[in-house]
Amino acid sequence: MIQIISLIISIFFLSLSPWKTIHSERIYSVSGVVAFKDGFLVVHDNKKKNQPRVSFIDKKYQITPLVWPEPELPYDLESAYQFPNFENRYIFMESTGKCYEASVDPKDYRIDILHTYTLPNLKPKMNLEGIAIFPSGQGLVIIYGDRGSDSRKSTLFTALFNPRSKSFKEVKTLTFDLPQPKLDKRNIADLALKTDGSLWCSATSDPGDDGPFSTFIYELGQFSHAGAFTPTHPDLLKAIMTFDGQKVEAMIFQKDKLVLMTDNENFGSTMNTIEY
Repeated sequence: MIQIISLIISIFFLSLSPWKTIHSERIYSVSGVVAFKDGFLVVHDNKKKNQPRVSFIDKKYQITPLVWPEPELPYDLESAYQFPNFENRYIFMESTGKCYEASVDPKDYRIDILHTYTLPNLKPKMNLEGIAIFPSGQGLVIIYGDRGSDSRKSTLFTALFNPRSKSFKEVKTLTFDLPQPKLDKRNIADLALKTDGSLWCSATSDPGDDGPFSTFIYELGQFSHAGAFTPTHPDLLKAIMTFDGQKVEAMIFQKDKLVLMTDNENFGSTMNTIEY
């Protein structure tokens, strides 16, 4: 019954919200998003020189690449998150767990790299795809996740993060697998936090650069005011929304909306805004 309801909800959402094209070129596929001015900052998972790493998308969905301020470019940026209570300050995260703490000037769009650090307790085979920060009563809780695969479960990490010393403590892990997709799976393609402390993720099927892709949206659990995370019981992990033909690697909550953006590889990038 729950699956039937989820399917009906998914069809209803899709009928209300057609996907909009951001860009048709692969180098502008989107792997992370944060709110910025009247639009969004997005990151790209590019690995070669002369390819964009961070771009601005305005309210007309026009995308403009920004200049990275250092000679050495990031490698495979997979997620972005805005620092709570810091205006125009962000974390851009590589799949390796290396993080760039940066400010972006809203007037001239200049990026300044403030700090770099690497997330703790990672294993060599891990490939991070999502990051989020929860402002708990005990301080900032940083959340990050390994995407997993058909043969490897995903690991979700939580840790208390000191923004002054750039240090981590009380690192905790949760290993899990999601029921869908069944094949070519990435349990975590991105993470997003609602203001009520609930943690959501996009899980994707990614068989190759030409797809076919699909995305399943889940609620992974709930943070308390004190920063304790209670995962959703495995028996209740059902996809809230499903999208065929789209690989959602970037998502963000904005008031009463969920903004989704895609890395559709050779098909470029799209976006969807869903009211809930």
